[in-house]
Amino acid sequence: MIPLQTFGQNVTTYPGNGTFGSHTFEVVLMLLGAFLLGWLLHHFIYCTRHKARIADLEGDLRTSRGKLKDAGADLEKCNSQVINLKGDKAGMSTRIKELENEVANAQVVSPAITAIDESAAIVAAGIIADTATRDSYDADGARAAFGKHVDEDDLKIVEGIGPKTEQILNQSSIMTWKQLSNTSVSQLQGILNDAGDRFQLLNPGTWPKQAELASEGDWLKLREYQDFLLGGVEPEGIVTSSLVADSGGSTFDGDAAKAVFGRKVNLDDLKIVEGIGPKIAELLNNEGIHTWRVLADTSVERLQEILDSAGERYRIHSPTTWPKQAGLAAEGKWEILNEYQDFLDGGVEPS
Repeated sequence: MIPLQTFGQNVTTYPGNGTFGSHTFEVVLMLLGAFLLGWLLHHFIYCTRHKARIADLEGDLRTSRGKLKDAGADLEKCNSQVINLKGDKAGMSTRIKELENEVANAQVVSPAITAIDESAAIVAAGIIADTATRDSYDADGARAAFGKHVDEDDLKIVEGIGPKTEQILNQSSIMTWKQLSNTSVSQLQGILNDAGDRFQLLNPGTWPKQAELASEGDWLKLREYQDFLLGGVEPEGIVTSSLVADSGGSTFDGDAAKAVFGRKVNLDDLKIVEGIGPKIAELLNNEGIHTWRVLADTSVERLQEILDSAGERYRIHSPTTWPKQAGLAAEGKWEILNEYQDFLDGGVEPS
């Protein structure tokens, strides 16, 4: 106390000349001012820091409200679809009941239908699938071509197939002409090889082609093709060197004929004429027609008489172009003959 008094300071009035109470009030005011200043600074800093964040949150809020609105619209659509589906369900339930009633009535009317063997149904389905893709079977056309009744899908109509061979093919699920036409030669040969030695000798090379003509109802072409065959097999040409023909004095050039037709041609081989197969060639030979020149000099009427007298299977052939083709062959005009045959349809000029 003494030192403070020495310097003229009264401790009761420190640090100024006022009273203690007045100084206390000043301190409180300064503290309050400092608090207010700090609060203002804190508020300013907080608002500045979070202003952008608040803007982002407000944007997110607006977006969420838009999505909520869209979701509400989608919910309304879903509710509408649910109502429609319930209506469809009710309609389908009614239709199912109607079908069940129809099935029950059908079972009452025809109870034997339910007893159909499953394997028989499969075979029947296969036959229906094969026959559905072709026109109705022309039994009259087949009779006109072959001179006898032909059952539909009778595999024996194929030259080279007999009853036992047909049975073997049936056991391999080849029941129709269409199925036979879609079976490769190698598959057929495998079936024959598995059947035993007596069937291995058969040559099925032409069976698919014959079956295809039968399935298409092209009886005339099938008949002509079979007349060309020998035992169901296409005959092979025999090598013949260049010889001098005894008709017209022209020289037979076998090499030139081979170059045009792509195979070796015999001198005076009547089968070079489109429409003449081995059986018809033999028929003409029996009537004294052995060479191209003789055939060229034979009238169409005479040729038709020969065919008619040979029976129904030969009567359907048309020899109208045979003399002309034979004349071109006799004269060695192979390119002209080849072009002419390309124009023909089964040895007949198209109408």
